[in-house]
Amino acid sequence: MHIIAGAILALVGAGAVAYIARGASAFAREPPFLAVGVMLVTIGIGMCGRSRAAGLVARIGIAATLLMTGWIIVTGWFTSGPASTDEGLVRYFQLLGFAIAAAVLAAVFLLVRRAPRRSRFGPIDIVPIAGLAAALTLGMIWLLGDDTHLRPCRLGNDLACQQIATRLLESAERAPSSPPTAWEERAARVLDAELCPVASEPGPCGARRYAVGAVALRAGRLEAAKQAFRQACDFERSWCARAAQEKAVLWTPEEQQRLERRARP
Repeated sequence: MHIIAGAILALVGAGAVAYIARGASAFAREPPFLAVGVMLVTIGIGMCGRSRAAGLVARIGIAATLLMTGWIIVTGWFTSGPASTDEGLVRYFQLLGFAIAAAVLAAVFLLVRRAPRRSRFGPIDIVPIAGLAAALTLGMIWLLGDDTHLRPCRLGNDLACQQIATRLLESAERAPSSPPTAWEERAARVLDAELCPVASEPGPCGARRYAVGAVALRAGRLEAAKQAFRQACDFERSWCARAAQEKAVLWTPEEQQRLERRARP
């Protein structure tokens, strides 16, 4: 049992580390996959060695993650818009993903709980403790070094998100053909992850979606750009007219006509 539990944790951690090692530098800081990967690998090694420290850290970590995931699901369910809208449908799919993740975490928690452990602490306990210390160090580096402009938006500040959207739109107007910078890619991911609250004004929400599409267009992701532009159009009619003028998106004649119809008063 302890071999299976340890292997699961170690493989998940190795996957997170490998994700960063493959060159996903844009994700190295948000969230800190590297820190989580290092911690899981060392806890998995400790579980295979029947470490008491590994079992304790694993149970506390999984339980805390389950509580946080449950809170996200409950609050997201009551704050999501109607499923008939694109924004609401995306939100419900995200909640479904969280629910599946919670079920997997619960199964791993039961597996870890049943895994046998040594009767006392020993040398093997140094491995998960060192991994936890390394993860905390990496996490603090990420937290203290995170971009001060992105963190408020990530924490739900609508004004900060609107300022980021404005900055991205202005950058797209100045250099529409140049690829986005690393910061602009990170900023677009933050806007994409932070959905507008239900009671928000449609104009700013449309601007946020259009800014995401502008970054995707500059990066050559045409389908992602189309989707974001259509979502901006759904929020406010004025964005439909602007999206229809984005020739680089390569709208089909049907899509072009649909946007032009939506733009008419």
